[in-house]
Amino acid sequence: MREIYSSDAAVSELAGALLLIAVISLAISILGVTILSNINVSQVPAVSFVIENESARITVIHAGGDSLPAGSYRIYVDGTDRTDEFQPSPRTTPFRPGTTLGYTAPSSPQNVMVISRGTDGREIMLVQKFFS
Repeated sequence: MREIYSSDAAVSELAGALLLIAVISLAISILGVTILSNINVSQVPAVSFVIENESARITVIHAGGDSLPAGSYRIYVDGTDRTDEFQPSPRTTPFRPGTTLGYTAPSSPQNVMVISRGTDGREIMLVQKFFS
C-alpha cells in the first residue's frame, strides 16, 4: 500500500491554478494596452495652396485637394489671426479648389499660415509661407 504525504497533496492543482492566473493576467494586460493605446487621429485635409504677396496684398488660392468647410480654417499673418479680414469671408465661404481669398496688410508681411480645425477641436497647420 502506498502512503500519501500531506506535503505532496494538490501540488499539480496549485501549479495549474497559478498558470491559469498568469495566462488570464497576460490576456487582460494585452487587451488593456490595445484598448488604451488607440489614438484618436484627426483626418488631415489633403490640400494644395498658392500664397502670394504683392505690395502687401496677400492672396491665398486653393489650388486643389479637399474642400475646407466655412469656419473650419483660419489664416494667420505674422502670427496674428487675420481670418475675418480676408475677402470673401472665410467664416461663410467654403474653401474649395479655385477659391481665392484676399487681404491687404498694413505693411509687407513676413509669413502667412493656413490652419485647419478638425471636428475634435485640434488645429493642424496646413501650410506656412515665408516672405523675404
